[in-house]
Amino acid sequence: MNTRKQGRRNQGLEPNLYKNGDYYRYRHPITGKFHGMGTDKTKANVAARKLNAILTANTDLAKRILANSSADTFGKLIDRYKNDYLPTKNLKQKTLQIVNYQLNRLDQDLSTSPLDGMTVHFISNYLDEGFKNNAYIKMRILMIDVFRYGRTKGLVNENPAEHTLKKTPDAKKRRAMTQRDFDLIYRQSPEWLQIAMDLALVTLQRRGDLCKMRYEDIREDCLYIIQQKTEKHGLRARLRIKMTDTLADIIHRSRADGIACPFVIHRRPYRIKRSNILEHWAQVRDELLSKEFAKYRDKVSTIAALPAEERPTFHEIRALGGHLYLQAGFDPEYVQTLMGHSTGKMTAHYTDRHEDWTECRADFSLKRN
Repeated sequence: MNTRKQGRRNQGLEPNLYKNGDYYRYRHPITGKFHGMGTDKTKANVAARKLNAILTANTDLAKRILANSSADTFGKLIDRYKNDYLPTKNLKQKTLQIVNYQLNRLDQDLSTSPLDGMTVHFISNYLDEGFKNNAYIKMRILMIDVFRYGRTKGLVNENPAEHTLKKTPDAKKRRAMTQRDFDLIYRQSPEWLQIAMDLALVTLQRRGDLCKMRYEDIREDCLYIIQQKTEKHGLRARLRIKMTDTLADIIHRSRADGIACPFVIHRRPYRIKRSNILEHWAQVRDELLSKEFAKYRDKVSTIAALPAEERPTFHEIRALGGHLYLQAGFDPEYVQTLMGHSTGKMTAHYTDRHEDWTECRADFSLKRN
């Protein structure tokens, strides 16, 4: 159990129970979150005593010593999962970073927990207390995979995470970007971002593929692109886009700033500094592209007035472009190929959100005897 020095204000209180003015708060020993316990000291102490008995069973000193000496712990399982199994999943670099971040969070919270004490009840409490809906879903899926690996190595007999509550993802609230939205944001944006927006609208490529686009990818009057997200689908991911006048003009504008950068999308930063991540000081990474787009997007008053989760992101330009292609009479198969989708259903998922609906009535009355 975590101990703390008893200040004068907290004397006579159970561990993890704190006084805040006239109120008492309980600090969850695993997640660190505070929970209100009312103003009655006696009731707060009783509740804290019960919670400590449940929540600190796997975190007290005796358990930790046992865990570090002989018992198999969740931390040891995570280490084996990361070193033995994770490399075999052949995850993209971005996905691998996210998974490692999640594993580090699990290791930080639960590394000393003995595997035989990680019951459905224990894991359910951890997920409920530590994560909201979509984050809960992702962490639960990862824990299921970690325990599944543990079973194959004989470290656990059951997969307790599988028996926790399976939640439904929150419905996306992001509003589809309109042509008017695009134009308003475009006017607020600097030249390099306008070039990125035009390139996304014309080529329909994902943010990551746009940021990796190089001038050397243009040859034989074509732009060659290997889409990272769909690379495993073979020819669908390997595009040779014929250079049109519009596309050639975008490339010409990107060269006009005089910066000798190999990447089509680049900018002159406010301050040039060394980086182990960037290949060139003017390179724009996909995270920065999204961040800068959001900054100039929020300068548009009508968009800034929307809740943050509804404001269109840079990724929405791809969907808008697909819609505009279809509206201009291009075949759905043409748009599907350019977007790199393996099915027309996925392309429709992107573009259908932009369809306009015509209001009408159905006033005919059925008269039956």
